Amino acid sequence: MEHLQSLTPAQEPVQCDVCTGSREVVVVYCKTCRVKLCKSCMSNHVSQSHKSHDMIAFRYSSVSRTKCMIHQGNKCEMICQQCRIQVCTKCIISGRHKNHDFQDISDKFGGESLSSNILSNDPIIILEFDSNNTDLDRIGVCGPDKVWTSFMYESHISCIDFTGKVRDKFRVPSDEYAADISVKSEDELYFCDWKEKTISKYIKKNNNIELVVKLDKWTPRAICVASSGDVSVCMTCSYDDHLCKIIQYKTGIIKQEIQCDADGNALFPYKGGEVFLAENGNEDICVSLPANRSVEVVNRDGIFRFSYHGNHDARTFYEFSPHGIATDRLHQILIADSASGCIDCINADGFFILYISCDLVDPRAIQINGANDNLYVGEFSTGKIKIIKYLH
Repeated sequence: MEHLQSLTPAQEPVQCDVCTGSREVVVVYCKTCRVKLCKSCMSNHVSQSHKSHDMIAFRYSSVSRTKCMIHQGNKCEMICQQCRIQVCTKCIISGRHKNHDFQDISDKFGGESLSSNILSNDPIIILEFDSNNTDLDRIGVCGPDKVWTSFMYESHISCIDFTGKVRDKFRVPSDEYAADISVKSEDELYFCDWKEKTISKYIKKNNNIELVVKLDKWTPRAICVASSGDVSVCMTCSYDDHLCKIIQYKTGIIKQEIQCDADGNALFPYKGGEVFLAENGNEDICVSLPANRSVEVVNRDGIFRFSYHGNHDARTFYEFSPHGIATDRLHQILIADSASGCIDCINADGFFILYISCDLVDPRAIQINGANDNLYVGEFSTGKIKIIKYLH
């Protein structure tokens, strides 16, 4: 918990450090630059700098117990130390936080007034910009101020900055849209060419495309590149649409193949359409299958761990429609639900933690910026990219 000596009491609005004239009310605090910002100045502050900014929501109040997001009407009494969220007694006894440690909210804050503390309990959009197209299907974070973008039915993959200006661009060799993209570094982008059945990488410094893997009877659908350079590819069979597997490559050589469990049952039952893939920090492999309305998770040895079909306790009207998937430094799994307009956040064992809403419209592609824990969300139908701060 951070303290600012200059904060005024809670009943007095704190004014922006940047604004002149109007002095709008503060909504975020930039820990990097140590300035308080209003909503108008927040976007300019991020987009006009090449460095990464660590933003947190600016809120202050007396010690309060928030309403539980899962069990409506219940007040949160404890804080889960592993998930770092407030929970009610029903959350604890339900088993969602099995073997986790808890701390009383009053003990956490020592009974003190929080009027001088900066909290980030609520996710907040710190920047929003346009990708200049609709049908935004995949994104990849490639530095503090740039994002790779790939659009459905568009053969070009573009790198844009936070103003939407194109900084780099290349064409998929088959002249079809890329099935998926994955950033290894600021200089290397991997992509799946589903028509040519290839995995290739684009090298920015020489504008060159290098073939990594050429498949024969399998079509690449999703890709995830680890910092080590190991490549995981989710693929479907060309002659049997129901067959789906993951192959992990090391320097182009097959390292492991994951398709069925010990009884021969398919781990990733494929019903058509897109596939989204992510690798967690605990080395679990997470596969989002929109047509199945499920997320399937296996461990690094290909052993089934769990399936996630949405949070039925809280879901009322919309059917779960998972698309983009990402993981963060807490090993939480984030899933873009295009139907509800929310991001489901679950822990590494598949238990629901919270929804990230922020008035999202048709969220499809999501990525985590590992440098600052910010969540990047690409909206399919609007083409907008929204950057959300949701962690301390």
